[in-house]
Amino acid sequence: MDRRRCALRGLGVSLLMLNWAGLAKVLPASAAPLAGARGLGVHVYDHCPYCTRVELVLGWHGLESQRSVYGYADVAGPTALIGKKMLPVLTWHDREGKEHKMSESLDIIEAIESSRESTTGRLIARRTGRKDLKAWQSKLRRVMHGLTRPRLLQMPIADFATQADRQYQMDKYVAKGFNYERALADTNKLVPRVNALLLDFAELLRSEKSLNAAGHSWDDLYVLPSLRVLSCVKPLVWPAKVRGYVEQNHADAGVACYFEHAC
Repeated sequence: MDRRRCALRGLGVSLLMLNWAGLAKVLPASAAPLAGARGLGVHVYDHCPYCTRVELVLGWHGLESQRSVYGYADVAGPTALIGKKMLPVLTWHDREGKEHKMSESLDIIEAIESSRESTTGRLIARRTGRKDLKAWQSKLRRVMHGLTRPRLLQMPIADFATQADRQYQMDKYVAKGFNYERALADTNKLVPRVNALLLDFAELLRSEKSLNAAGHSWDDLYVLPSLRVLSCVKPLVWPAKVRGYVEQNHADAGVACYFEHAC
């Protein structure tokens, strides 16, 4: 009997440890509640889709933050925040004045959403898994970079303000087989394909401001940053419905697009 009790106790301790391990995965030790947070700071690259996601959600919730944009060749700046060259990073101070830092756009957005749950409520529904949208995104990824990568380097943003910043980006993608000169030479081939995809996208919109009739979801957060990047490509022809979707959502968040500087 005593041996059974000891075995059961041991099993209980093991299960408890497993439960705590599971909780640790759901709630990272580095995360701190944003309720009552002061002095929000968002550290970004302007062109980065993951950074844009975070800025959209901050803006839609009406949360003010101090925006810091880094040159793409600046390794020391982002590394000083979290120990590696990776953005976005959200920083803030809690009620006791302790500073907190959080990376990973998914974690940051979940923290923002959770902090607003009891007041304004969550704004971002889960990703729907729409097959039509997934197929469209797959087609866009195959053609958009040839148009956007060379042109982003010419945008008046801090990311690529110096030759060192521009060279850093070029070296990164050249090492992966990307050819900038060939991409520019292929502009006339790529533009019609992306124009066709923009027309297709208009049919995917189920409301003026969101992909789904129920409102914003992760579907929008996966698509809007890519469409924003495409706004740097001047030869593209935007259906009014699609351009309105892009411009209004970014304007509501206080995030600028590149239409004005497109080339």
